[in-house]
Amino acid sequence: MEYTILPRRGCAWLFFTFMLIVGALWGSALGVFVWILDDAQNVISALETFRPKTGTKVYADTGELLHTFTVEDRQLVPLSQIPLHVQKAFIATEDALFYSHKGVRPDAIISAFMYGLRTGRFRGGSTITQQVVRNVETLGVGQERSIKRKIREAIVALQVEREFTKDEILELYLNQVFLGINAYGVESASRQYFGKSVQDLTLGEGATLAGLTRAPNVNEPINHLNNAIERRNIVLKQMLDEGFITEEEYQNALAEDLASQVMTPQKREQLKKEGIDVYEPYRIKAPYFVEEIRKILLAKYSVNEVFEGGLNVYTTLDFPLQKHAEITLEEHLSKFDKPRLETANFIPVSGALVCLDNRPGYEGFVRALVGGRNWEEEKYNTATQAKRQPGSSVKPFIWMAGIASGMTPSTLIDDSPFIRVMPNGRVWAPKNFDGSFRGPTPLRVAIEKSINIVSIRIVDMLGLPYVRPFFERCELNTVVSDAVGLTLGLGTVEVTALSHTVAYSVFAHNGMKYYPVFIKEIRDAEGLLLYDYRLYQQKEQVVDPKVAYVTMHMLKGVCIPDSSLGYYPTGHRASALKRPVAGKTGTTNNSRDAWFCGFTMDYTTVVWVGYKDNRSLGKGINYTGGRLACPIWVDFMLVAEKDLPVRDFIVPSGVQFFNINRITGTLGGSYIEAYIEGTSPPAYHNIPKPPEEELIPEELSIEPLEGRKAQVPTEKVSETSSDTEVSPILPPEEANNPDPGF
Repeated sequence: MEYTILPRRGCAWLFFTFMLIVGALWGSALGVFVWILDDAQNVISALETFRPKTGTKVYADTGELLHTFTVEDRQLVPLSQIPLHVQKAFIATEDALFYSHKGVRPDAIISAFMYGLRTGRFRGGSTITQQVVRNVETLGVGQERSIKRKIREAIVALQVEREFTKDEILELYLNQVFLGINAYGVESASRQYFGKSVQDLTLGEGATLAGLTRAPNVNEPINHLNNAIERRNIVLKQMLDEGFITEEEYQNALAEDLASQVMTPQKREQLKKEGIDVYEPYRIKAPYFVEEIRKILLAKYSVNEVFEGGLNVYTTLDFPLQKHAEITLEEHLSKFDKPRLETANFIPVSGALVCLDNRPGYEGFVRALVGGRNWEEEKYNTATQAKRQPGSSVKPFIWMAGIASGMTPSTLIDDSPFIRVMPNGRVWAPKNFDGSFRGPTPLRVAIEKSINIVSIRIVDMLGLPYVRPFFERCELNTVVSDAVGLTLGLGTVEVTALSHTVAYSVFAHNGMKYYPVFIKEIRDAEGLLLYDYRLYQQKEQVVDPKVAYVTMHMLKGVCIPDSSLGYYPTGHRASALKRPVAGKTGTTNNSRDAWFCGFTMDYTTVVWVGYKDNRSLGKGINYTGGRLACPIWVDFMLVAEKDLPVRDFIVPSGVQFFNINRITGTLGGSYIEAYIEGTSPPAYHNIPKPPEEELIPEELSIEPLEGRKAQVPTEKVSETSSDTEVSPILPPEEANNPDPGF
């Protein structure tokens, strides 16, 4: 029998395959190890540079926090400012072995897994470190429910524990954790729920916050008090079991009345009525001013930088002065509204107030800005957005052009009927507020009495191209078109209250225009200076100092009455300040707008009153700038000027003074007036007898002004014929005051 001997096969291929697999596994493991090392460094770098999202804080110049622009209400606090019992409350309920483990607790994970198998409900087994890792977006761990994410979370947590101290991890956690409604972090939550800093929390209150980590919006104490009490008690029991508190502390904390501790919306409102300021998430103080800050910031920085970058913005606002401005304006406007509440088609009257600082070193600082009566109901800012006709408050700029052309306060301008036949055959015939004409009138008297015809004649004599630059250069972004023509003398160009305030401040600064300053400094979250207004402040000499001063001196006369002469200029109520003050009233056609624009050496303040739909405020002299806006201005400025030294306006070189007759403007008398050197008051005026009034033939049509009913001097209007109502703002003792007020 023959046997076939088969060739022997070696095991080399098995060994080769085995080594190949081992090599692949080793290579993979080595690759994973290298990846972990590289990823660890990335994680550490990301966490070192990480800052929780914090909004931009806006502060008043007087230190008050006005608002925080943010998407998450978070206020960062160091661990040293968080009471130990608050720290322990969170540790007891979230991670009792926090200070002993290395970032991951396998026993807790297994326990949570077994609990899920038994009950069908899964609970967290994550440590505080793992929660930090999960909630820090830049680490890239995420929050999806997957095995892969849990493994990465555990690896990253171990890396974090090696590089950071327990206190650093706990501080980050307590500032990052979401605690319901709008609150992120313990400081914001403490202020949201209890109206005080986390530093002042009781044991029971701290346990209440710790109880919010699971289902915060279901357990928060404002809307779910019973749930909050139950969760608080659970946390306190956990603290007792862990030995963090004594039995006595436990019982005392259980006895705390959480209902009385919680800061409900009703309590906030009551405290506000009592003048006690309490924290409110997303509340805005000085809202119309803060809205301007928001616009400025978004023009300079990205949305993320403004709402998440943690900037600190230090503004020019004087908050006590701002509050007084808001209260004063509201009191007067409410008084105006009261008798009209039951009338058909009633709408609340609107108003605006802007105050700029004139003092050396603070020129142009916006100290107060009120652009509406109720921010929640009307976001439209009447101080910066509403363009309204200035009426007679435009006249100082017309007079300034006259002085620059060689006129003096004593120059006579004929106040007689002014009639202009248009190319289309229509007739324009403006008149003065009271319908009367005074004949040749000194320039200074014409502005004190706010005479329309004199203003129109100055524009007519000098020409619009000569006059309008004086107005345009003083205002902000205001252009006077050719179509305005002679009506510039009546103030038909539209301005904002802020722009008009800047324009009037030019007089206080002898022709120097200081652009408004809203922000002094901007610093980043680390305190690094990003913006300093001193590097960007704009100013320019827009008017000759001598011309500005002489015009300003005439505006002082607008505010100085003389009872011995029975002489009451339109702005005489401003004399209540008992210090050098200058200004001008303004009233537009049919009393649609009422202005008072006044200034001292300290502040320039402008007040506007009117309706948003441009309806008339009323008929007669009680609805003029002198009687509606000026009293508001006075009440505000009396407080603004309190305790400030009395200072007169600085006289520039090239100005001289003469004693004159206040009414005639001639040399001699007790009134002191300013003149540019080289000019002087006349010894006398050769004033011809004024001509008879020129009436408009009935067959000629009258050209309306800006679509409104034309003013035609066909008959006299007595000074008292329109004063048939009691003043809506002035006290009863002023009901028969002889000033015209327009």
